[in-house]
Amino acid sequence: MVATQGWDYIIVGGGLAGCVVASRLKEYQSSARILIIEAGPDVRGNKDMLYFNSLNFIGGQFDWGYKTVPQKHYDGRQVNVPSGRAVGGGSVINGCGWFRGAKADFDSWAEIVNDRRWSYDGQLPYFKMTEKWFNGENSEFHGQNGKLQIESPISTNRIYPLAAMTEQAWNESGVSKLPGNDMNAGINRGFGELNENRSQGARQIAPMVYSLDGVTVLTDTLVESILVNSHNTAVGARLADGTEIHSNEVIVSAGAYRTPQLLMLSGLGPRSLLQEHGIETKVDIPQVGKNYNDHIMMHLNWKLKDPSKGYALGSPNPVFAQPQFAMGTPLSSVASTDVPRDGLEAAIAKDEGSVAPDHYLLKRSWAMMENLVMYLGVPPLKVDGTHISCALMGLKPTSRGSVTIASKNPADAPLLDPNYYATEVDKYVWRHSLRKITALMTGDTVLGREVVAGETPFPGFEKPLAVDSSDDYLDSRIMAQGMSTFHGSSTCSMGTVVDADLRVKGVQNLRVVDASVFPISIGAHIQAAVYALAEQAAAIISQGSKL
Repeated sequence: MVATQGWDYIIVGGGLAGCVVASRLKEYQSSARILIIEAGPDVRGNKDMLYFNSLNFIGGQFDWGYKTVPQKHYDGRQVNVPSGRAVGGGSVINGCGWFRGAKADFDSWAEIVNDRRWSYDGQLPYFKMTEKWFNGENSEFHGQNGKLQIESPISTNRIYPLAAMTEQAWNESGVSKLPGNDMNAGINRGFGELNENRSQGARQIAPMVYSLDGVTVLTDTLVESILVNSHNTAVGARLADGTEIHSNEVIVSAGAYRTPQLLMLSGLGPRSLLQEHGIETKVDIPQVGKNYNDHIMMHLNWKLKDPSKGYALGSPNPVFAQPQFAMGTPLSSVASTDVPRDGLEAAIAKDEGSVAPDHYLLKRSWAMMENLVMYLGVPPLKVDGTHISCALMGLKPTSRGSVTIASKNPADAPLLDPNYYATEVDKYVWRHSLRKITALMTGDTVLGREVVAGETPFPGFEKPLAVDSSDDYLDSRIMAQGMSTFHGSSTCSMGTVVDADLRVKGVQNLRVVDASVFPISIGAHIQAAVYALAEQAAAIISQGSKL
């Protein structure tokens, strides 16, 4: 058992953010006594897992395996919500996609909290600190000596048979290639190359690239609550077995689901909810657990006209047997697309009753849908060379839900209600985007003319998608197929729950550093933004420290 006194920092949650913060604090303050308390195991010694396909881990031993509450707008369907449960957190089970989002995301964040440190320019040095970019192009936007190796299909010589035709099809659809073929240089609306944080194809788990030497890590240990004294000062953590461990400062990095749960169990949250569960209210913070958002993802399978041409994995094409094709996700590029402004305005008006001229979705140009063309069929189909597929992800959802507690027991999973597909904006974006991807795959493009025969519908549906599919039909497909991209965020938002220095409002010596503090829905896969957040958080914490 670890010491119960004498710690400078206790970090609750040894996930991606917790590892970065601990590593950097130790680097910046070599004398700091740092304890990470993690509910899951330490996987740093398990080298074999680095080369497995990440999807093998979803639902496995390193996944909390959450489910949402029945979703009102999905006909009561419950949705699986993966969440990493190990030292390294999400970096242990995620898909390794490296997407920052747009400059507009972070500039919007900075406006909300009135602090330019969280703008794109303010975050850029910290993004660069994370990156060891695969080439020297766009060097003003990318790090060359950071912690994480960033790769691409071209940099690993994965030249897929359909790569050129996919790019041509997007161009024929009016989606242009971004400067430098780069989705990660501040503008993501357009076509660019896939980037992944892999090193020669291997997964990079946060604690293996951000050293925890000199940091004490307590694994397989659940925290019951934060110790908050009568002066509303955090003084440590109480474990589920009743052990109390004291520290000068507590940093909660338990993720967008467990962090609000832990605050509530500590008496920090909405008073009415705490009273309902018999928890003494230390500080009434109504917005703890609110503003929960997640990106909806949907997969579509497209039947090939002539599978013998060897376009897809599972075909006899010998190119796929080359070793580099096992070094990353089987796709070449990403296309992030917008929607017509008039339709967006009409949807906002339906949701909000009017359209403010400075509405955040209108004052900047946003990519609203991410589109991936993948060179294999996806479940429930087999990888047999007869299909390719698309993965679509809504980038700027306006639906908001909540995370609450089921009981006073920290072992009970929090109640997750992302409230998927609740707004007219989300419905408009998805309907428009499904028609656009159908036109790309089956219309007058090189893919439609030469490659794709049509969509193979999801089980339970007879009609394939068409460019003239009705709103009702498209809605029914999303209600049946929409899934979590496990990008939950904003449940302890900056501005309402924490301040711009990540301090929990009304409590001394307590901070939150994880995706729960995002005040907006980041228009991207969120791991890059979490890395940059944690990098800046460590700088802020160390600069304000008395050590």
